[in-house]
Amino acid sequence: MLRVGIAGIGSIAQVYLGLFAAGKIPGGRVTALSSRSPDHLTSARDAFCTPDTALFTDYEAMLHSGLIDVVMICTSHNRHVPMALQALKAGVHPLIEKPLAVDADEARTLLDACRAHPELTAGVLYCRRASTAYQQAKQLVERGALGQLKRACWLITNLYRTPAYHASQPWRGSWKGEGGGLLLTQASHQLDLLTWLCGMPSGVTALCEFGAERAIQVENDVTLHLRWTDGATGQFIASSREFPGTNRLELSGSKGQLILENDRQFTLRRLSRDERDFAQSTTGYFGPIPFTEEQWTAPEEPNEAQQAGIVADFLAAIAQRRAPLCPAADALESLLVTNAAYLSAWQGGTVPVPPSPGAYAAELAKRTKEE
Repeated sequence: MLRVGIAGIGSIAQVYLGLFAAGKIPGGRVTALSSRSPDHLTSARDAFCTPDTALFTDYEAMLHSGLIDVVMICTSHNRHVPMALQALKAGVHPLIEKPLAVDADEARTLLDACRAHPELTAGVLYCRRASTAYQQAKQLVERGALGQLKRACWLITNLYRTPAYHASQPWRGSWKGEGGGLLLTQASHQLDLLTWLCGMPSGVTALCEFGAERAIQVENDVTLHLRWTDGATGQFIASSREFPGTNRLELSGSKGQLILENDRQFTLRRLSRDERDFAQSTTGYFGPIPFTEEQWTAPEEPNEAQQAGIVADFLAAIAQRRAPLCPAADALESLLVTNAAYLSAWQGGTVPVPPSPGAYAAELAKRTKEE
C-alpha cells in the first residue's frame, strides 16, 4: 500500500480525497496533506482523513518527512513543474493535475529530471484515458482497424461556462492567473486524447476568440487546423460559450471510419478493401467501396470513476514498474500543440509543433504584462 500525500487543498483535491475516503482508489492511502492554509488542512483532514494524517504548511517538509511515497500535485498550473522537480529530488513519485505546465519549455526540464531518476514514476491526471470508451478507441487504432489516418475531427462545444464560473476565483480567465483558457483547461482533456489516439501533429493553424461574450482575457472559442507528417489533417473545434453544444469525434483512415459521440456512442465502418488499393485498381469514378457498419454504446461512467481509475492506475504502475496511463512525456505532446496554437492565434499563420524554444514564453510575457 503506497503512502500518498496531496499538495494543494482546493476543489479538485477534495474530489480525490473523497475517492480515497470511499475506498474507490486501491493501492494507496492518504497519509499527509500540504497547503499554505492551515484552515484548509484541518477541514480536509476532518472531512476525509484519519486523525493521524500529517498536516504540513511547508511542501518541502512533507516531501522529506518520510511519510509519503507519492505526491499528488493539485496546485495552480504554474506551480506544477517546480513542485514535481522538488518531489523527484526528494525521491517521491509525482502525480500532477492537468495540464502538465503552462510553458512546454518548462515541462521539458521535468522530463530531463525524470530521465535522471528512472527509479521514479511521473504521471499526469488526464483521467479521460481511463474511460472504457477511449480505451476501446485506442485499441481499435492500435490494432489497425482504421488503417492509415487521413483525417481527425473533434467538435467539442459542450463545455459551457457562465460568467459566474469565471468570476468564482480571481485567477480564472487571466493569463497571469491561469496561463490560458479553453485549450489549457476545459478542452485539454480532449486535446490530450487526440494526441494519444493520433500522435502529435507537426503543425497547427489556430483561430482563437479571446474573451468572447465573457469578461475574461483568455480564449473561450477555438478552431484549430492540424497537420501530421504522414499527410493526415485534422480539425479541433471547441467552445465554452454555446449551449447545448456537441461532442463528436471522427477518425477517418484508409480502412474505415470511427465515430464516437458523447463519449459513449460508437459507429465503426470497415471498408471491404483499403482505400489506397481500391483507388489504384478501380476504373470507376466515384466508388463506392463496400463497407460494414457496427454500432455499440460504451457503459456510462461518472467522471469520478475515471478520476479514481487514473490514480489507481498510477499507483499500480509504480508497484508493477511499468508506465502509467498518462506519463509526463505524453502530457507534454498536447501542451506543445497548445503552445503552438496560441502562437498561431497571436502571430498568424501556421506554427510548427514543437514551436521554437522561448517563442511562447516571450509572447505570454507580453500578455501577462498587458493585464
